Amino acid sequence: MGLPAQVFILGLLTVFFVLMVVMASGKVIIWFVNTFLHEIQPKIPDQPDDPPPEHKKKIAAITAAVQYITGGQAKGVHIEKH
Repeated sequence: MGLPAQVFILGLLTVFFVLMVVMASGKVIIWFVNTFLHEIQPKIPDQPDDPPPEHKKKIAAITAAVQYITGGQAKGVHIEKH
């Protein structure tokens, strides 16, 4: 076997070894995170269930405008004052 073939095989084995190390370290990191780090649940702020009557008219007007402009294709999900 010539030198180019030996270098080729050595390169393939090196790449294979490096990929195995990356895969094993990824599995260890995933195991560590799933075992010791728990997901933090976001706290939902207290919001009234029903907006005040003066805001109901504003929400209805904004919703109607969005429906009219988009031809009924869009829906307002969240209205926020800046």
